[in-house]
Formats: sequence, structure tokens, C-alpha cells
Amino acid sequence: MPRLADPQFAPDCTIVVDGDRVPARAGESVVSALLAAGRPLLGRSSKYHRPRGAFCLAGSCASCLMRVDGVPNVRACRAPCRDGLAVETQNALGSAAHDLLGAIDLLAPDGIDHHHLATWSQLANKIAVGASRQLAGLGQLPDRTPAPWPPAREERFDALVVGAGPAGLGAAESLARAGRRVLLAERERAAGGRLRCRLELPGDPPLRWAREVEAALGRAGGEVATAAAVLGVWPAHGEWQAAVVQGDERLRLARAPRLVLACGTWPLPPVFEGNDLPGIHGARGLAVALAEDGVVPGQRAAVLGDGTEAEGVARRLAGAGMAVERIAGGVARSRGRLRLTGLELESGRSVECDTLAVATARAPASELAREAGAALALDPETGAWWVRPGEAGAIAPGAFAAGELSGPCSAAEAAEAGRRAGEAAARG
Repeated sequence: MPRLADPQFAPDCTIVVDGDRVPARAGESVVSALLAAGRPLLGRSSKYHRPRGAFCLAGSCASCLMRVDGVPNVRACRAPCRDGLAVETQNALGSAAHDLLGAIDLLAPDGIDHHHLATWSQLANKIAVGASRQLAGLGQLPDRTPAPWPPAREERFDALVVGAGPAGLGAAESLARAGRRVLLAERERAAGGRLRCRLELPGDPPLRWAREVEAALGRAGGEVATAAAVLGVWPAHGEWQAAVVQGDERLRLARAPRLVLACGTWPLPPVFEGNDLPGIHGARGLAVALAEDGVVPGQRAAVLGDGTEAEGVARRLAGAGMAVERIAGGVARSRGRLRLTGLELESGRSVECDTLAVATARAPASELAREAGAALALDPETGAWWVRPGEAGAIAPGAFAAGELSGPCSAAEAAEAGRRAGEAAARG
């Protein structure tokens, strides 16, 4: 069952992938369309030509790079479908499913030291280096020269909130109630963050809250900017400035005396042999694809992790008709050639599955907080840098952080932390 049977998820357009027509829904991501079509293989890795598929489904891991309408290295999880969209797999001699260069991985099981490639002979080294240069890199040059970006449009707000998950919504709501004009920037196509997973965990705010906050911001003269990536933040002339890319053709320079960062977290790939096979995905990304596009990624799923979020994802996948098995222990290795077919656990037990939903510890998206001067603390277990804010989330003069940036928390806890940060920003 590639999609839920609900008519709202019925395909209404067709994209062309390596010459094959694939049904899709207008506006959904290319990755969602391909997962629904049973095609998790999206390309090959650049050096060893190992099979590659989407992992995070959130624009952070670059495992889903494809050529879209002649433009190379497009994150397919961010590319919206439309009728006639041309999509091609990359880094393959032939197709991704039949890549002749995949023999490199088989012939070099111990890896390739390209710094000493064929150094026993100057002529052999010159030939080897020349060949490797032809094979290196990501994709091919675009079909056409892209049009230059227009100059950035400068805009002023009373506050800038980055991230429209529970924490960002809470902060934006507090600021709007205080009459502040807010720009709420969200890199996803819709506000809500983890609430879009619709796991209905205890204490979770309802997803409709995102629409209510958007309406409140509008009444205060503010805006929710979706598909808007904040590239950087910096203080200048007593205020905060941010470079915001919205869509593919709009660059905004936002200025505001107050800044609230609620950037959330990224999924971390699990550590085991063969953890890069297509079919291994971040749990939240799978849950969003199921909830919003009706995507059922396979027939048998394993959910790695413990806690309420793993339970919620397992429940959602089972409700979609998949056979689901929870895994709380360690995974030794995966099975499969072009996509996941099973797992070997450290306990010695085998699990048959074509999908692995990873609901383990996540890493904070702390890059912007670092730029703003936040204090950080290293988590030795995950290697992640958590933000360590002060009272009400303060990280710098006029800047605040809230939510999962400072550590794991429930959606309700993130929303409350965002409200406190928003109230503190509104008073400033």
C-alpha cells in the first residue's frame, strides 16, 4: 500500500524520474512521491558509489541530492512536485539502480587512499588521478545559467523568531499578544514543527494552534514565512539582523531589536554497519510524510529508540497498515543491496523490515545560536553542542533561545519555554 486510501492523498500530477513517469501530488516533496512509488533509492555516493536514499526528510543531511529540471544537487526532500517535473538520479554510470561504477565499492572493501593512488609509477599515478578527477564531484553542471538573484529586500520588525515548532510558536504568540510585529521564519513548507507528525502524545498542543498563532501574528502586522531558511544572524547598530532565503528567488534582510531562536533539532543517523542504506529514515520525517501526504514507506517497519516519540511513530505506522517491530537495543548491521531488507541486532536476533524509523537522540540545530554568542555545552554521548541559555532563555543582549536547543523536552515543555522567551523579549 504506497499511500493511505483517503482520497485527499490521491496523486494529481506526474513527475518524470530517469525517464519513468511517477504519480505524485502537487506540492509534496519529490522524496514523498518516490517513497510512495516504492523508490527509496535516489542516487549514489560520490566516492564509492554506494546506494543513497533520503534519511532526515528535513533538509539537513544531503542524502537526497538529485538533479531537478536540469539543476544538480537539489535536496529532493525540499523540491515540490508539479506536473512534468524532470528528476534524475546523480553520480551513476547508467542509472542509480544499475550503476556500473558501483563495482568500486565491491573492489575496494578496505577503502581507497586516493592520496597514494598508484604512486608506484609516475605514469600510472597521472592516469589514475586524471580518471579520479573525471569521476569526482557531485552531479554535472546545470543545463542553463541561473538568473542572478535580486538584491536583498530590507525589512524591519519588532522581533524575529526563527523556527515555527512548539517553542517558536509559543514565543511568537507571546510577542503578538504584546502587540509586537513579528517575522516568524520556518524552513519547512508549513508551521508546526514536530506537531506536524500528529503523534498525539500526552500534553502536545494541537496542530491547529499553528494556524491560531499565524492569525494572531497577522492581526499584529506580522508574518509567518514558510520555506524560509535563515542563513545567518548577527548584531549591528543595536539590533539583530538576519539573512533569510525564502523559496528559490527571494532574499530578505530582516532587522529587529529582539531575536528568539527556536531552531529545534536534527535527526542523527544510527551507528552500525550499513547504516546508509535506502529505507533508513528519521522517524519524524516519516511521520510527517504519512500525516500530510499519506505516504506508507513500505510493508514492514522497525522503529529504533525508546520513549513516547518512538511509541507514537510505531503506532502511526501500524495504523497505516505496516507490520511494526520496536527495537530498543543496539543494531549490529543492516541487510540489503539497493534498499534495506532487514537488520541484525547486537543480541544476535534478526529483524525482517524494509523501513527503519530512527527515533533515537537528536542533535540541536545550534548553528545560529553559536553565531549569536550563546554559551554551549558538549554532550559527550551524542557529540552535540547544546545551548545553555540564562534566565527566560537569554543568550545575548536582546537574543533568546527556547525549546529543544537546550536539551530534550516534550512539545508542551518547548511551547512553555517559548512563551517565557517571548514574554522576556516583549518586555525588552
